[in-house]
Amino acid sequence: MSEQSILFLLRLAGAVLLLTFLGLLFWYLLQDLRAARATSDEQTSFLGLLRVLDNKTTLPPVNALYELAPITTIGRNNRNTIVLDDTYVSGEHALISWRDAQWWLEDMGSRNGTYLNDIAITDPIVLSTGDVITIGGVRFKLELAMGKTREEIESGIRDSNP
Repeated sequence: MSEQSILFLLRLAGAVLLLTFLGLLFWYLLQDLRAARATSDEQTSFLGLLRVLDNKTTLPPVNALYELAPITTIGRNNRNTIVLDDTYVSGEHALISWRDAQWWLEDMGSRNGTYLNDIAITDPIVLSTGDVITIGGVRFKLELAMGKTREEIESGIRDSNP
């Protein structure tokens, strides 16, 4: 075999090794991306709802459901997640956030305050299932998924209302 043939075979073997390495690298990245997407889907799955218990105005109606996002803002401004058209509600009134595997409620410096189980809050506080949050003339009840789907919670509300 000539020297040129040996060099050609070495280059060909190097190219095959390089392409194999890049193929494996892309395959591992694709697997990691799929795993991250699956984890993300689990984390953004349904975690809880706010159900309107009472409202002194017409909107939102009683028993309306609001799905909680990892950061849910409540206020009168249209940029909030939950918009309440009530003169006793500030533009950015309250914040409900998912931190350390639990829901937290925080008043955003509103004039009329945010109430948890009829007690005014001043600092961020952890929420539990069944807690009643009062903002202006609207009272919400926190309902956590705890193995239930949104449809199961909604059907339970429909079944309890004749």
